[in-house]
Amino acid sequence: MNRSAPFTHLGANCRGLRIRIGLLALSFSGFVQLLPLHAADNRPSDDPAKVEFFEKKIRPLLLENCINCHSAENGGKGGLRVDDRNGLIEGGGRGPGLVPGKPQESLLIKVVRHQGLQMPPQKKLTDDQIADLEKWILDGATWPAVEIPDDLTGPKPEYDELKRNHWAWQPLKAVVPPTVTSEAFAANPIDQFIFSKWAEAGLQPAPDADKIALIRRVTFDLTGLPPTVDEIDRFLSDDSDKAFEKVVDRLLKSSAYGERWGRHWLDLARYGESTGSARNIPLPHAWRYRDYVIDSFTNDKPYDQFIREQIAGDLLPANSPTEKAEQLIATGFLAIGVKDVNQRFKIRFIMDNVDEQIDTVTRSVLALTASCARCHDHKFDPIPAVDYYALAGIFQSSDLCAGVRSKMGGGGLDYYDNTLLLQVGADAKTDPQLAENIEAATQAFEKARAEFEAIRGTPEGLAVGPNGKPKQQAFRARMNKAQQELLALTDPAVIGKVAYGVRDGKKISDTEVRIRGEAELQGPTVPRGFLSLLEWPEQPKVNPKQSGRLELAEWLTSEQNPLTQRVIVNRIWQHLFQRGIVSTVDNFGTTGDKPSHPELLDYLAKQFVDEGWSVKKLIRSIVLSHTYRLGADSVSSNLAIDPGNRFLWRHSPRRLDAEEIRDAMLAASGQLNPVRPEGSPAKDFKVIEMRNNGPEARNLSEQALASVSRSIYLPLVRGVTPRSLEVFDFAEQGMVTGSRHTTTVPTQALYLLNDPFVRKQALALAERVVQQPNLSDVERVNLVYRLALGRQANPTEIERATGFVAEIESATQPAYAAADGNLVADAANPATPATLTKGPQGNSRPQAASDATAAAVLPVIPANPDDIDPVDAPVKETVIEASDARTAAWWSFCQAVLGAAEFQYLK
Repeated sequence: MNRSAPFTHLGANCRGLRIRIGLLALSFSGFVQLLPLHAADNRPSDDPAKVEFFEKKIRPLLLENCINCHSAENGGKGGLRVDDRNGLIEGGGRGPGLVPGKPQESLLIKVVRHQGLQMPPQKKLTDDQIADLEKWILDGATWPAVEIPDDLTGPKPEYDELKRNHWAWQPLKAVVPPTVTSEAFAANPIDQFIFSKWAEAGLQPAPDADKIALIRRVTFDLTGLPPTVDEIDRFLSDDSDKAFEKVVDRLLKSSAYGERWGRHWLDLARYGESTGSARNIPLPHAWRYRDYVIDSFTNDKPYDQFIREQIAGDLLPANSPTEKAEQLIATGFLAIGVKDVNQRFKIRFIMDNVDEQIDTVTRSVLALTASCARCHDHKFDPIPAVDYYALAGIFQSSDLCAGVRSKMGGGGLDYYDNTLLLQVGADAKTDPQLAENIEAATQAFEKARAEFEAIRGTPEGLAVGPNGKPKQQAFRARMNKAQQELLALTDPAVIGKVAYGVRDGKKISDTEVRIRGEAELQGPTVPRGFLSLLEWPEQPKVNPKQSGRLELAEWLTSEQNPLTQRVIVNRIWQHLFQRGIVSTVDNFGTTGDKPSHPELLDYLAKQFVDEGWSVKKLIRSIVLSHTYRLGADSVSSNLAIDPGNRFLWRHSPRRLDAEEIRDAMLAASGQLNPVRPEGSPAKDFKVIEMRNNGPEARNLSEQALASVSRSIYLPLVRGVTPRSLEVFDFAEQGMVTGSRHTTTVPTQALYLLNDPFVRKQALALAERVVQQPNLSDVERVNLVYRLALGRQANPTEIERATGFVAEIESATQPAYAAADGNLVADAANPATPATLTKGPQGNSRPQAASDATAAAVLPVIPANPDDIDPVDAPVKETVIEASDARTAAWWSFCQAVLGAAEFQYLK
């Protein structure tokens, strides 16, 4: 879903489309429209004479002369609306349309007097009409008040009942682990809760996992990487009672742990490196937030501090400039969501972004769908619309510093606003010459802008020149060039380090309820505050001089807020057991699932807080439980009782996620570079709209294909997801994603068969084993199995593998022996994989076979053909070739292993 669409909203529980209620209900047939009162007035107009004057004199004038070009229904030419008082006051690209009480300062009066810009363009209003407009503005620009629905602020007894009874919003219970008869099973209190449910249901646990399966499981779960051969050998040879504990502690100390668990949070933070939506504008500094998240998990930053920094880092005290920079970067959590920069009306752009922030915060931290209350009271949970707008006032009082602004139909740098960036490092030192250059560039830009504004929209400017284009276009081009030259000298992103995030705005205020969610249709003002479904004595009160984000952060992380604690514990549990104690990890509301082990959830939440909100300690406690160490084998007697394994009588197998599959291939091939790269491939992009099939997108795809860094460091520009991630159900970058989908579709098999990245890693793995001269073929097969699957091959697998390699080597040997630079493998006849034919580029090496049964030899294919511009760019081929027939044979075998189900799935 495009969350930035101005008139639609699709929440997790509000699955119906929010129908736009057009503000232009007024028409030439005389229907009455209920229009909003501007926020500054704070109350409806109660002067009948002024309202009557508006209805008789002003509304007909606007309808007849302005509405066809300047309304929501007609696109609001120039960003100006006259069907809405707020739109008139805020104005469009030329600034405010009117100043209540001051007709002489109002642009509306100047243009109808034809002073510069002439409106209406084809005629001039009469003196009486202009006088009416001036009188209307002088009297305060009265506008009829909005009609407030009767149920907006009325009592809701059903909400009170839900607050009292729904399990998720109750205080944590003091829980004592149940006594169990099998004390030998219980490695820690977690097992006592699990065993107790088994006893109630009549379930028997599966046998424990073997040591190879266990170290492979825990290494992937904690680091997203497979264990190395040496790590497996050390664990297998350690017979001490602490052997597994030592493995867990080693993994938790690794930097790979922070990368793995940081990625889980980035799913919740809807991390992306562009705005997405109608105009995809790069966010070249988003990677700083990514690195902040990784470092936070690596260093086990307390979760309550982690949340406070992301909500209100700019308002927290800091002990050093470095700490303050980190806190500012943390607020990128609120800034990196999808944005519709092509939105014509500023108030809609603001309120859509506020909605996106509310949805992200409440869904990720509280597992609530609070954004359903934008248009109306929540249909299922006790979240009234006034609560939504209490939060909206907090975020509307904050500047969204994402470096972009909205502008309908903009081009070039029109969407870039470098005043909306956060400085996170000292500015580069400037010399006197630079200062002089900046002054000269500033004057040149101001001159060019003044010249453009002077001719813009005038008969002279609209006149067509010899080149067939309006004369004003040349003035615009000169202004744009001067702007870019000035920007190159003054851009904070050029002369210092910047990040995205939020800061308190210049205007701190409460906001109004928006009737039916329409940004312009304003009802009563709501004091800033929090969701009323969670209240306790002495909870934080919003500082009237600040936005309220600091108090919101304190409210979210209070020890008296049970929801925050339950939600994060449940998310951690889900990542370790494939299913949360509450299966609907992003929805703890009344339409969500009930916990399978409610006492265990509360016990772990209390333990989590008591141990300093430490994610590492909680993970350690869970993976050291006996429950985590159970095998994945099925127990037939349990299937009739608990076929879905809700009570964890075995460890559910899972498919590796997209990043794990890619990183495991790199690890097996020996190509993985564990060092964090600096920045992102998108960090040098200009803040200019990019096409998904343009050169920038093509370059990103090529860089992703060539990268050997961990997958978390691949570029994630929205709409240009790397193929290795996209094909295996990568997280939705526009929404909070607490649980990814897992699909099995043909494109995954085709990817493993044909993708250049897979083929490169298979070849590197083949070279890794072939180039060890002291190994026999049997030992080489075992080494491939150990590197890729973590285990030795069995005799049957060895026999099949050695026979397959020998057959492929024999079939391709003649081609290599006769290679003269004019031969390539022929995939047209898979029944005869040794068949060779002359290729378009004169390649002389056969390509790897990826299916051990068919033994088909693959052709050279284009890399990412969907990303190639069919007009501007020729098809490029990715040439991957083995150096000899023996390597080619092992290459085919290695690709078959990397494509095996056992490689992709974890028990």
